[in-house]
Amino acid sequence: MTVSETIREILSQEGRTQIWVVDKMNEIMPELGMDRSRFSGIVTGHRNMTADELLAFCKALEISPDVFLN
Repeated sequence: MTVSETIREILSQEGRTQIWVVDKMNEIMPELGMDRSRFSGIVTGHRNMTADELLAFCKALEISPDVFLN
């Protein structure tokens, strides 16, 4: 499973919107400057996710980064 597929599955399971995740990621790591367009690129697989973005995503959803190690 790709990173984008994993993210889509997590968002669906958690019932979270991309906007909610972007807002939470920016609360956790404001220096990321994440916006909807960049996050959408990650979700659709058109953009790679950086390590900092991955950590902020996991913290926002209170999940372990291990979910991406399948």
